[in-house]
Amino acid sequence: MMTQPLPIAGARQFAESVNSSPIPVPILTYHSLDNSASAISVAPSAFGDQMDCLADIGARGISLADAAAHLAANGAWPERCAVLTFDDGYANTYEVALPILARHGFSATVFVVTGFVNRTIDWRWPGRWQRQPAPLTWNQVREFCAAGLEIGCHTVTHPDLRWLSPAAAEDEIVGARNEIEDRIALPVETFAYPFGLVGAAASSIARREFRAACTTELQRARRQPLWALPRVDMYYIRSTELLTRLIHGRLDRYLAARRWARRLRRTVLPRAFAAGGRPTRAQMS
Repeated sequence: MMTQPLPIAGARQFAESVNSSPIPVPILTYHSLDNSASAISVAPSAFGDQMDCLADIGARGISLADAAAHLAANGAWPERCAVLTFDDGYANTYEVALPILARHGFSATVFVVTGFVNRTIDWRWPGRWQRQPAPLTWNQVREFCAAGLEIGCHTVTHPDLRWLSPAAAEDEIVGARNEIEDRIALPVETFAYPFGLVGAAASSIARREFRAACTTELQRARRQPLWALPRVDMYYIRSTELLTRLIHGRLDRYLAARRWARRLRRTVLPRAFAAGGRPTRAQMS
């Protein structure tokens, strides 16, 4: 651990704050930027077009910590902004996203799974194995910080936290947060629940330890608790036309329909677990 206390020591309970913002903000979720066309990927060219689109319509890309700080100071989310988040910690976030963000002067939050940094990222389910793109290195994580991006916490091993004991959930969440802070020598103020799934123990830890925490509930952030903020997965927003409508607040009905369909798919999860299996990433998207 670091020998000196971090700047936010004694002030961790940001997420207990009341969110009464009258202004919604979209929190966008990216995973891998590659051409695989998988459920967690966005093509690099499409990402570049999306960032160009934000700039063209006068919107800014910002980090979750910046958005939460604006909310705390002004009682509302910032206007004409999109919060940009990247989950899991793939090297293509550094290789593809960082130069594009820098060109536009945008910031973002990169949610890092500490157990994947410098290692091969494998998602292993019974009867299913899928190799993921290369992970970030700690040097790349530190370069994100130097470029003005925020590093957030995404646990040690990316488990479904609902199935862990409180002590195990604490190890996954706080252990990851502590390691990131040791590695980058900066406070880690935000968290993303793996798969967007929230249990009682995990939500209690998030409220205690972070300024804000994200789920994958498919809608714009409004007055939700800061420890359970929704996000818009860019799997559902492939075109710049849809992105423009999202920024201008004209996509809520579309998101509601997608949200309903995803909830319907997720009804199969309890059966999968009861049968001793595990859901696929696509099912949990």
